Order: sequence, then structure tokens, then C-alpha cells
Amino acid sequence: MVTETENEDAAQAEGGWAQKPSFYDQKSARQVMDKIITLNFAIMAAGLNDAATGVLIPYIQPTYQIGLLAVSFIYLANFAGWLCACFANIHVCSRLGTGGTVVLGAAIQCLGNALIFGHPPYPLFMAAFFFTGMGIAFQNAQANAFIITVKNAHWWLGILHAIYGAGTIIAPLIANTIASQTPEWHRYYLITSCVGVVNTLLLAWTFRRGLFRPNVLNTQETAGSQLKATLTNRSVWIINGFFFLYSGAEVVSGGWIVQFIVSVRHGDPKKVGYIASGFWTGFTVGRVVLADITHKFGERRMVFVYLVLALGMQLIFWFVPNILVNAIAVFVLGFFIGPFYPVGLYLLTEIVPQELHLGAIGFVASLGQAGSAAFPFMTGAIASKAGVQVLQPIMVGLLVGIGVFWAFIPKQGTIRLEGETENDRLVES
Repeated sequence: MVTETENEDAAQAEGGWAQKPSFYDQKSARQVMDKIITLNFAIMAAGLNDAATGVLIPYIQPTYQIGLLAVSFIYLANFAGWLCACFANIHVCSRLGTGGTVVLGAAIQCLGNALIFGHPPYPLFMAAFFFTGMGIAFQNAQANAFIITVKNAHWWLGILHAIYGAGTIIAPLIANTIASQTPEWHRYYLITSCVGVVNTLLLAWTFRRGLFRPNVLNTQETAGSQLKATLTNRSVWIINGFFFLYSGAEVVSGGWIVQFIVSVRHGDPKKVGYIASGFWTGFTVGRVVLADITHKFGERRMVFVYLVLALGMQLIFWFVPNILVNAIAVFVLGFFIGPFYPVGLYLLTEIVPQELHLGAIGFVASLGQAGSAAFPFMTGAIASKAGVQVLQPIMVGLLVGIGVFWAFIPKQGTIRLEGETENDRLVES
């Protein structure tokens, strides 16, 4: 994001101090294209992490001689990392700014990947996922908060999360290829470690001006009050619930689908591992193809339409015991749920006061996305007792829950800050 120093320089360049551009001003994509590109790369690197775990579970188990419950603790550690970053994000950003926060996040993610590649004892292996979760959470929060300030944000958010999807497509392909051809499946994390180093350097270079300085002066003093205002805003918690369930559904499906097809459909792990890429491919294509369609016909209406279609695909996957049909169903499922995340972030900016955008987006992008770790853990814990077939009712429940939270999201203009009068709101609008 543009720092206070950059704002002052821009004001001087235009011939005066009369009106400095606000941090929240909409920016032309052309002006900040270098930052857009590097943030997209950072989110792609996150996708490389998130989508590989599920494919590697059949190989992690025999290596460490553990059951599904122990495997699921990977997701619990990941969730803990997301949760810590969620509450720390506003305070870290108030001191380091967007550039400093994303660079810190990239470095922490890189540390986690390096630990996994080192093939450590299982407790340290789990701890590594705490670091990857925290690192990705910092980057995710700042990337979304930055992109929302770019003109035509709904489109750029779709692109950002489609690039994440590209990472999730590539990850299962590479991870499955390595794991199926060599017992050293952890070599995959050498690749993500190298990508992480490049990511850290690119972010540091792109945000070099004002790096490790706050976006706006005096934000350290207001960080606590901003967090409090964010935590007491009803809309933020409703959208958090929507994101929490959605992110859970996304990674439960993409992360446990291979284990389900191997255990329940009796598929060959070396072949069905690529079905996970099919899910993420549909997920990515949906974010690009449906972005403008969703915006044109209305985000509220279209999310309900997509939910009904996704639920239909999930039921087909559940009740039709055919691997080819299952592969097609999960592709279409991914296609329809793909747009939910960028659509939810865009709608957040329409119903939450502008002064809370930075804190609210960072908070929901972190806490909401923590569902991507919490629900896979819960699924694994339940599956260790009842079998992997519990994936299907859990997915149906998550999709229904997503619809319930979406129905409760208030309409634009109905939310204002605590203590703000109706007249104040009318003047601002």
C-alpha cells in the first residue's frame, strides 16, 4: 500500500500540500502494477503450500507411521498459525506497513517450508505448519487489503484468487509426481522453499520505498482502537463466519478428496492424486469466468445460485460411486464455489465503514481463512474414528452453513460505526 511518505511525495510533485491523497483512495492498476504482480506471486506461493498437503497424506502416514488423527494435527498447527496472525495483523501492519508485513510473512512461510524439507521428527514437522500458516496469513491479509484499493477491485480480487488457484493446480501435480516416483516426498518442499526465497526478495524489492514503515502516520496509537472497532462490528463477524465455513469447505474437499477416493472408491494413489488438481482447476477457472457475471447480476443473488449448483455436485459425488463421475463433479463443484472468497471481500467493503477496511479485511482474511485449517483437522479427527466417508456429510453441512451466513449479511448502507449519527453517515455518503 502507498505509504504516508509516498503520499507526501506525490502531493509535492503535483505542486502543493493542499490535498494529500488518502490511503483509501482508489488507485489505477497501472500505477501499482508492480505491486499487484508481486502480491499475486505471493498468493500463488500460498496455493503451492495449501494444496499439496492432502495429496501427500497417503505418503506422510507410512513415513511417520501415524494414523489419520495424528495427520490431522498438521491442520491444527496450521490453524494456530492463522489464528495468531489474525489478531497480530493490525498491530504488525501499524508498525511495519504493508510492505514490511508481507515480507515478514514471506520469510516466516519460507522458514516453515525449510523445516518440512529437513524431514524432522513429527512434532517439529507439525510445528512447521504453524509457521507456514502464520506466514501465509500475513501475506493474505495484506494482499487483499491492498487489492481492494485498486479501481475495479472486484475484477482484480478475482484475478488475485485465481492466481492462488493456479498455485493449487500446480501443487498436486508436482507433489504427486515426486511422491509417486521417490520415497523422498519431502523434496517437494525444497521447491516451495526456493519459491519462498524468490517471493521474499521480490516483495522486498517491490515495496522497498517505505519498507518497514507504517502506511499512515500515527497508526500505532490507533491500532488498538481499530482492532476493537473491527471486533465489535456485527457485519465483520457474519462475513467471518461465511469465510470460515467457505475456506473449510474449500480445503476439506481439495485436501481429503484423494484419501476418500483411495479408501472408499479404492483408487490407485498414483493416479487419483491428479483429481485434486481437477478440483483446483475448476476452482481457478470459476474465479476468472464468473467474476464479471457475478458482479453484473448481483453478488447476493449469484452466490445463492452457485451454492445450489455446488450442493448438487456434492450430492452426485457422494451417491455416484464412479471415479470418473466423481472427478467431473468435483471439477464443477470447484468452479461454482471458487468466486465466493473474492466476492465476499468485495461485499465487505460495501457494508463496513471505510475507516475499518484495512483492519476488517485483514481480520476476515486471516480468521476466516483459518477455517481452511480448522475443518480439515476436524474432518481428519472424525475420519480417524468413523472412516473417511464422513467427508461427504461434512461437505454438505458446510455448504448449507455457508448459505445461512450469506443470508444474514446486511445490505449496503445499514452499518455504521459505534457512536456515528444518521446525519454523520448521510454527510459521508
